[in-house]
Amino acid sequence: MSWSLTVPVASNSAAVVVGTATHVLPSGLPPLPQAALSVSAVADALVGPLGSFTSSGVRRRVDPTGAADVFRLLPGPDTPRLDVLLLYFAGHGLCGKESRLCLALPGSVDDENSAERTSLPVAALFQAMRQVRAEHRIAVLDCCFAGRALDAADAADIHVLAAAGRTRRALTPEGHLRTGFTTALIDLLDQGVPDGPEHLDLATLYRRLAVTLPSAGFPAPLQRTYGSSGDLALFRNKAYGSALTGPGLLARARFADQVRTLGSQGRPGRPDQAVRLLRSVAQDAVRVLGPAHPDTLRYRHVHAAAVGEAGDPATACALLEQALADGAAAPDAVTSSARDALRSSVAYWRARSVPRQER
Repeated sequence: MSWSLTVPVASNSAAVVVGTATHVLPSGLPPLPQAALSVSAVADALVGPLGSFTSSGVRRRVDPTGAADVFRLLPGPDTPRLDVLLLYFAGHGLCGKESRLCLALPGSVDDENSAERTSLPVAALFQAMRQVRAEHRIAVLDCCFAGRALDAADAADIHVLAAAGRTRRALTPEGHLRTGFTTALIDLLDQGVPDGPEHLDLATLYRRLAVTLPSAGFPAPLQRTYGSSGDLALFRNKAYGSALTGPGLLARARFADQVRTLGSQGRPGRPDQAVRLLRSVAQDAVRVLGPAHPDTLRYRHVHAAAVGEAGDPATACALLEQALADGAAAPDAVTSSARDALRSSVAYWRARSVPRQER
């Protein structure tokens, strides 16, 4: 049974999308033009065909003149109770006194004595958000040290998605049009999740970003939910219903292989997760394409390798031998190079399945 997700009413939802791209004296911070394009991309996604917001419900601002300029974008205290209040920020993250997170404004000074005075302290932002009557409040912070927002007392009842941990810098590679985190988020929305629900909830978005971001060399995001906020679905799933198609199987296998790569880097739990994901792809491919289809054999091969890497070489060997047998039953469908690759892997895992004392 699939879990019931919460899709907010578009006409009863509000979003504030803010970014700081340029800096002026006394600030010595470098410009971040990608923040401006990130604001546009997120705002457009929220009101686009996949989004759950109306154009009138989304307010965007690049280079706000001060904290008050941001607060004015929030719905007023007399606004009827909202389903969702979402705030997104892209820009530099600064550390104030006692390592408190501050969101950079054009004139922000990057030292602990001046940061809170010249920027937007995230604690003040959360206080302002809590003045808005809403069933759910969400803060998406695409900045360095964003994880420090989790330490703010006023974040207690706010769903926080942070682009980086408390001590990590959110990366924006040279030449990228948008920040690294927002690029990954927009790519996820554009591609969808073939084996995901009809609407993409915040928990699903986080789980995917927690794989795709570190796989691409970016910091792993952090998320903290409040109540049932993880079940909020703010976007339609563009790839919904495509899990058993050729493109869907390929997309699922590529994601599973990213999980497998994280496992090879020592990330706890990832090897077993990769095995489960790849097993599902291989089994579905057998059912949809046939056991000896070239794509199916590739998925079965990768699944077996993941099983071996997770510490079970004997099972990996058995899986590969079965794939070879199925391929032999359909010789016209299997290339010699595919058979050779399977045989080579059988030999590799067979050698590793021999007890150490017998080697």
